[in-house]
Order: sequence, then C-alpha cells, then structure tokens
Amino acid sequence: MKKLLLLLSTALLLSACSIGNDWDNPMPEEGFLIIAHRGASAYEPENTLPSFELAEDLNADYVELDIHLTKDGELIVMHDDDVKRTTEATGKIKDFTLAELKELTANEEKGEKVTVSGRDEEEAYEIPTLREVVEQMKGDLRFVIELKDTEQYPGIEEELVRLMKEQQLIGSDAKGYPKAVILSFDKTALKQVHKIDPEIPLIQLISFDEGEEAALTKKELKDILSYASGINVSYEALTPPFVNTMHGEGLAVYAYTVNDAEAALRLKAMGVNGIATDEPDILDE
Repeated sequence: MKKLLLLLSTALLLSACSIGNDWDNPMPEEGFLIIAHRGASAYEPENTLPSFELAEDLNADYVELDIHLTKDGELIVMHDDDVKRTTEATGKIKDFTLAELKELTANEEKGEKVTVSGRDEEEAYEIPTLREVVEQMKGDLRFVIELKDTEQYPGIEEELVRLMKEQQLIGSDAKGYPKAVILSFDKTALKQVHKIDPEIPLIQLISFDEGEEAALTKKELKDILSYASGINVSYEALTPPFVNTMHGEGLAVYAYTVNDAEAALRLKAMGVNGIATDEPDILDE
C-alpha cells in the first residue's frame, strides 16, 4: 500500500511539474535577451543608424526602435512625437514631410555619451526611416518596434504590417527567434495589429508607480493573453512570484530600462526573459 501511495505521489508530482512546461509562444523560452533600447543609446545618439550598428557590434539580440508617421505617410524612426529634443528644429513629426525631416540631424545633447562612430556627424546622424533601418540591418539584427502616439497617425498599424510583409520580417530566423516584434503601451493599437496579422508577436508595455509591485487582475491578464505573447514591465516592479505566474500563463516577461549590471543579473536570476537597456554590453565582463 505504501509503495502504491509513493508511486501515486510521484506521478502527481511529475504531472504538476509538467503544467505550464509546454511553451506555446513565438518568443524564446530559454536564454536572456539583450534588447538595445533605441540602439546602443548610451554611446551613440538614440534611434540612429550608428546606434543600431553599434548595438550589433555589441551582440545585442534585438534593437528596439520607435516609429511615427510623417505628413506624407512615411514611417520614421524617432522616440518623441516632436523633433525638438533630438534635432535643431521644433514641431510635431506629423507636420513634417520626409524631405523636411531629412534636412535635420538627430544629434541630441549627449551629455556623458561618447560618440564612437567616427563618421561625418551630419551623415551619421540623419533621421532614418524604418525602411532604411530594416534594409541596412536586416539579416544582422532583429527588431522590436514600438508603436507610439497612434491616435495622431490613423492607419499606422496597417502601414507597419505592410512594410513588415514586404521586408519579410514576419516569422522566425534560423535560431528560432522572431525577426521582428511589435510592442506598445497602447493595447488598442496592438489589438489592431493582431487583427491584421495574428502571426506577428506582440508585447504589451506596462508601467507601475514607484514602489508598486507588478500585479494584474484576472480580467487584465485574460485580455492580454487574447493578443500578446509577452509583457514588458518597469523593472523595479518585478517580483519572482509575478514572473512565475506570467510564465505559468504562457507569457514572456521583459523588463525596461535596465542600465545597472547588478539589477540585470538579479532579473536574470529571477527568470525574466530579457531586458531593454541603453548599454548592450551591460553584462560583458
């Protein structure tokens, strides 16, 4: 009888351990992804080709970039919806044509940053289009594309998906990683992308107040699971129980923006799937 109970207990334990082990998710289950936040933006001006090229040199798994739509319908790479912070001009991106934006230089005040590209500054820091970035870096880098301020750009979701299809960014590479992922704080935009093409992996950005621990209601979790492959959370809010719960539900968990090596190692030990960082070499010895 004792032997039977022992066998039953072992079977139940193995069964319990197997729950949630089937990773039905396009995002990789193993490893710790380094996502270069706006490229290697600690060292080069953010969202520029030199920043993305340096991220590649520093062996980032993905580059994260932000997109907006110009007055004439071109997808442009810049973080803010206004050009003031990162160029010599002022005004909303949606009020500029691509030709007008190409006359500006994306050379923001770098503070302690060291410009290492060695290129002619005006050429190196031209504001890139998404097409230019993809065509130059495709095959060498994977992309995390953030949709921002979508209420200003009707149809931006369709335009992005169209470009991704044209550039063959939908699907996985030889390593099994998605070639491109879309993320946003705007769940309406993500749901629209999911409606257009459900094969594109989506990441829901989530912020929490200072000192607040990450938590989702059952309703919020159910909603996210209906369209997203993962979440990207302000790293200070993450806890091991939250990460384990999300993994149990089949969601990948990422953290932003991590520029401290000790914090990065702590998150890695916690089981977080990866971090967004301005320093792609953050864990280099």
